[in-house]
This record gives sequence, structure tokens and C-alpha cells, in this order.
Amino acid sequence: MKKTKYSEKSNIKLIKSAKAAGPAPKPDKDSIICPAAVEKLEAEGKTRYGLGIILVIIATFIFAWQDAVTKTLVNHYPISFIVLIRGWIFLAAGLAFLAFSGRGGIKANIKTKRPVLQVFRGLLVTCQWLAAGVGVHYLGLAESTALYEAYPLFGTVLAIFILHEQVGWRRICGVIIGFIGILIMVRPGAGIMSGGALYALAGAFIFAVYMVLTRLVAGSDQPPTSFFYMGAVPAVVMTLAAPYVWVDMAAKDIWLFALLGLFAVSAHFCMIKALTLAPVAILQPFNYFQLVWSIFVGLAVFGDLPDKYVFIGAALVVLSGLFVLYRGQVRKPRIFVEAKADS
Repeated sequence: MKKTKYSEKSNIKLIKSAKAAGPAPKPDKDSIICPAAVEKLEAEGKTRYGLGIILVIIATFIFAWQDAVTKTLVNHYPISFIVLIRGWIFLAAGLAFLAFSGRGGIKANIKTKRPVLQVFRGLLVTCQWLAAGVGVHYLGLAESTALYEAYPLFGTVLAIFILHEQVGWRRICGVIIGFIGILIMVRPGAGIMSGGALYALAGAFIFAVYMVLTRLVAGSDQPPTSFFYMGAVPAVVMTLAAPYVWVDMAAKDIWLFALLGLFAVSAHFCMIKALTLAPVAILQPFNYFQLVWSIFVGLAVFGDLPDKYVFIGAALVVLSGLFVLYRGQVRKPRIFVEAKADS
């Protein structure tokens, strides 16, 4: 069969025959053929994405202040005690989240289809809180945050071995550049590596593993369930260790612990809500706002101003992270529809 060539006359004939056939059938209620309706849906989608981005920026701002409170508390209390109190606060918030999630309450949402992975995620969160707390104690807010922002690079490498994702040479180069940025910031032999840099990097690596496991359980459990175990496991583990880590809390510091819990829970809530409004690929670049907030908060509260090496290294980490994210979207499989004509 030969290809059909359409002329202006044939188009006119087609239009006349269509008019002669009568009015088109009414569209099904679930069908969208009206351009105005399509534009409305696109506008609503952009609005949802915009709200999700705003929530992420708010969350990063709160996280910066949360780190400032943590840095203040670790000067007077063991980090293990701080993690214990934080775990209790998250457990209470997780139970409230389950109760008011509208999906059957606590009894229905507390059940998990991946109990081993959920418990392991909780253990990772416990270790990550401990490592991050030690890191922020020895480093400035900007330095610890800049090193922490390396977790997408760690996640890319881990995804190769755990999720068996295919990573091209461009993304590998992006990861390498990011790690060069880390080396510029820590400057082995210059003294910073002997401080909290290793703890901050350990926290970033643990968080990357946690995020990969979160992707594994996302297909089985609802977000309220995962949020509950994220707080329940650290609370249980640190409660068992309470006889060894408990110290008396000064009355004047109760408000700081309350503020720490408020910041942590509200920031995570903003993140969870944002993920219901927009894809991770849209939101991830805006997580780097935390580095900006940390510079300002660190300067305002502690008088810390990072040196030029931190700025240079952080720029490489952020740019490489954005490039890796971009290449990850480009390499997603695409479906091409090819029209073949018989000769």
C-alpha cells in the first residue's frame, strides 16, 4: 500500500463529510478532550508543584534551625541523650500521624509488609542522628551541611549495587566531581578531617542507604507507616540504652528540647506533604537551599563564616548533584512510536 498524500482539496472534502455525519458524540465523563480542561489541569499541576517546592524550601529552613538547636545542646548534653529525647518525640508524632491519617487509624497503619526493612531503616536513622549530631558539634553549620549534601552522590553509587540501576559514564563523572568537592572541603592533612568531617560524611552515607531502603518499602507500605517506624525504632533502641545515657535535664533547657522536637517533626511533615504534591525529581534540587540557610543561621547564631575552600567544594557538590539528578531523568526509558508505511 502506497503512502497517501493529502492536498488542500482532500482536506476540504474530509471537513464536509464530517459535517454531513452530524454532531460528534458527547465525551465520556472521564475523557478529557477540551483544550480548556487540559489547560486547567496543567495549571493545577503547576500549582501543586509550586506548593511542593515552597514546602521543601520551608523544610530546609527549619532543618537549618534544627541543626542550630542541636549544636547548642551538644555543648551541654551527650548526643545519645539528645537522640533519646528526639526518638520519644518522633514516636509520639508517629502515633499521632497514624491516628489521623484517615486510613484506618493506628491499628491498620502500624502493620507493615516489610518488617525487617522497616526495623533496619529505623536503626539507620538512629545511627544517622548520632553521626550527624557529632558532626555538627565539631563543625560549623555550613561545613556539616555541605558534607551532608553529598548523600545523593552516595545514593547514586548504592543504587547500582542495591537497586541494580544502570548508571552511565556521565553520571559516574558527576559523582567523581562531587567527591572531589568533598576532598576540597575536608582537605586531608589540613586538620578539618580530624574533627567532625568523618562523622558528617558517615551521616550522609547512612542517610543515602536509608533513602535507598525507603524506595524499596515505598511500594509496600504507606508513608504514615514508614514515618512511624522511623521514630519508633530509635525510641526503643535509645530507651534500652537510657540507663547508660540518661542525664539530668536543666529546667532552662526544656524549651530547647521542645523546640528541637517541634523543628524536626514540622520539617519532616513539610517534606512528606511536598512529596505528595510533586515528584522527587522536581523537589530534590531545592533541598540544597538548606546549605544557604545554614550559612546565614551559622553566621547569625554562632558567628561562623565558612572559608573559601568550603564554598568551592560545596559548589562542586551541589552542581554535581544537580547534574547526576538531571542525567538520571534523561536516561529514563522513552517510548517511541514509529509509523511504518507499506510499499
